[in-house]
Amino acid sequence: MSSQFFFSLDSIKPQKKSEGGSLTSVTAKEVPGFVNISFASLKLNKGGFHEPIWHPNANKIGHCVQGNALVTMRTPGSVEVFNVEEGDIFFIPKGYFHYISNSSGEENIINFALDNTNPQTMCFFNALNSLSDTVFTATFNSPAGFVNELKKSKNSEFIKTLPSKNGAPKSISSRYKFNIASSVKAINDKGGYLQLTTKTNLPVLDGLGILGFGLNPKGVVEPHWHTNAGELVYIIRGKTRITVLAPDGKVDVMEVSGGQGAFAPASHFHSIENIGDENVDVIAYFSNSDPDYMGFGEVLGTCSNEMLATIFNVPANYFNNFTKPEGPLVIVPVK
Repeated sequence: MSSQFFFSLDSIKPQKKSEGGSLTSVTAKEVPGFVNISFASLKLNKGGFHEPIWHPNANKIGHCVQGNALVTMRTPGSVEVFNVEEGDIFFIPKGYFHYISNSSGEENIINFALDNTNPQTMCFFNALNSLSDTVFTATFNSPAGFVNELKKSKNSEFIKTLPSKNGAPKSISSRYKFNIASSVKAINDKGGYLQLTTKTNLPVLDGLGILGFGLNPKGVVEPHWHTNAGELVYIIRGKTRITVLAPDGKVDVMEVSGGQGAFAPASHFHSIENIGDENVDVIAYFSNSDPDYMGFGEVLGTCSNEMLATIFNVPANYFNNFTKPEGPLVIVPVK
């Protein structure tokens, strides 16, 4: 499919791959329509972990799709260690040192959104290798020549493997994570459901927000836009049709299925519909920790029938055939 807003993970070669797993990044290079956001999918095999890193120019929010992982993060004032399991959301602020390891016997999959179209990554291996022997010795009181021996190693793999431990760790709470799968459904009707993760239930969020929603067969997300955020829609399962209208009048109509995604920049008019026979499950990432919502139903409701009739060149009573919503619909109920 040719669209500046569409991507399919299956068609993008992982930038990092080894026996320990793989990392596939989706940036503005792959999706030119991205604004203030990018996507990445981390897959860790049994015993796999990714090298300690930090992002100088991007916050990062993760959604655990499968398996269990242990997240270790160094903040300016503490060490945060917590596990994530399927349905957990977690946040890693810009510049925070972190690494993630598979803590279960199955493949672990975590999808991320970052609030930069081309996020930068600083690697622990490169950081250590940049140090002179005198600086390292002064910092760690190590024998002379100690760091030079470390520099002889060739780190060709970003994802490595450690002997795995039996069983996943017990749940460890953290202010940096929230389980969206078990959260209250703000909407749950015949059309589908909606679950939110914003600063209200994860106060540490900054620059990014996330929600989960589902559409039953024939279910529709109300046509809408977000004035303060772009929306990156990633389909977990099912088949959808996503329509995005740009300010220049161009309309992108995309069929987006499991393992694929689409993006609507801030204030771009868009809608989502289930066009398959099975339920659709979706994670939507936003380039704002508290995205707003403008529903087309309530927008239409602000216009008089006379105005609408003039715009569309029909009789004013033509618009008596339906009830104008007074508020947002979000998930449209199936009749």
